[in-house]
Amino acid sequence: MFKKATYGLVGAVVIGGLLFGGKLIPYAQTAFQKVRSTAGDAVPVAFQLEAAKSQLTKIDPEIKNMVWQIAKEKAQVKKLAAQVENQEVELKKQYGEMMTLREHVGSGEKFYVGTNGKAYTNDRVQEDLRHRFDMYQTAEKTREKSNEILKLRQTSLESALTQLDEAKSQQRELEIQIENLTARHRMNEVVATATQINIDNSQLTKTRQMLEDIDARLATQEEMLNLIPKYTGQIPVNAEQVESNGNILDEMDAYFDKTKTESNDSDVDQTESDEDLVVN
Repeated sequence: MFKKATYGLVGAVVIGGLLFGGKLIPYAQTAFQKVRSTAGDAVPVAFQLEAAKSQLTKIDPEIKNMVWQIAKEKAQVKKLAAQVENQEVELKKQYGEMMTLREHVGSGEKFYVGTNGKAYTNDRVQEDLRHRFDMYQTAEKTREKSNEILKLRQTSLESALTQLDEAKSQQRELEIQIENLTARHRMNEVVATATQINIDNSQLTKTRQMLEDIDARLATQEEMLNLIPKYTGQIPVNAEQVESNGNILDEMDAYFDKTKTESNDSDVDQTESDEDLVVN
């Protein structure tokens, strides 16, 4: 089975090479990148956030190791600084002793009496002075070399402290970024959940429709009540509202005769008023 799969893979590569020539490798790389991108998109965001948090926790041991190395270096630097300081003190002491012996030789005295009470000839003093001067020169070079090493290690220590501060700052920035991404993911989940909630409002719709029907019926009844007096009549409460059911011709003659009589009476009253005005 393995041989068949191997032969199939080799055959596919050979056929692809014949079809595409030198373009097969770019095509394969593009396809591989696309598959990786698709696979990455398929990974849940929550899983990616947990992976990022797990990766962030791996930074702590590195920072702790940096702190340990820096603490160790600080101890070494302090020790070296103390050595340099002791060398400075010792050089000053040697210098003072050499200057004392030199002054004695320059004074012309034949013997030098040491602190032990013994007397030393000038030749012996000069011999001791030569030895002391050689030792002083060696000690001075050692002090200079130690001082250079101290400065280099102090510079390296300062650089390490700066790197530690930057690492802590970047770690905090990553923590804040992960917290921000987590909050955004939770917000997206809440919005997605809210949009997926299906509220059954069928009863609300039915109730609203019933109220609209009742409102339409009441509006129709009100319109009918307004139209009934006009088209069906009202109960008469005075003589003028009584409608006659007699002959229309008699009613018209009676109406116009009454109007004509009222008009003549009005003319007579006007004539009498004019005559009164003339007499006066």
